[in-house]
Amino acid sequence: MIKKYLAYFFVCGLLLTACNNSNKTTEEKQDSVVREPIDQPEEVQQISEVITRFVRAYISQDNEKLNALVHPELGMAIIYRPGAADTFALIDSFDFKKPVPEYYAYPPLQNDQVLTFEKLPSFDCGSMKWDKTGFYSDTTSNSQTQLLQTIVKFEEEFESSKYNEQQKKRIQELENGSYRVILAQPEESLIFHVKQFGTAWYVTLLDRAYGGCDA
Repeated sequence: MIKKYLAYFFVCGLLLTACNNSNKTTEEKQDSVVREPIDQPEEVQQISEVITRFVRAYISQDNEKLNALVHPELGMAIIYRPGAADTFALIDSFDFKKPVPEYYAYPPLQNDQVLTFEKLPSFDCGSMKWDKTGFYSDTTSNSQTQLLQTIVKFEEEFESSKYNEQQKKRIQELENGSYRVILAQPEESLIFHVKQFGTAWYVTLLDRAYGGCDA
């Protein structure tokens, strides 16, 4: 047992060192899956609508409007970084008065940028800046990063029973085939994923860890 926790802290230490390396961005290499690019006008309109509605609801901190974009059965995942390594929580509904994690309130946000479909920006922990600012979603790439499932694999190396099969299935359904959106700004930014279920689009993930380099 002691060896297991020593190994855990050792790995966390390595992650902390990597995060503080000025020559790296905070985005680590993760497992990825292949998905279909979005290139039809109707599809672009649909994904644009859910993205802009979510940002407006987030800016106004309107729980009702935001939860209308959360899947009624699967909920959503929120990634955060309590220390050197990322983790996440699965929630059924979103509440601005009950942030995840509880010590990190959802900050005020503004946006006057127009949504653009192109390569996503990256955040560099050395310069503490984005390589470009703006409002982006990359729907042309057929490769999608599996952030949640990578976290699960890492955490289960130290606690194999942490996630049951039902939770793993929920995680896969929330993540696989989703598209990442980044509103990159000098101050507060917003990073989330959207995914289509049938004919409807939902926000499936809020990433509160990416760009955090002070762990």
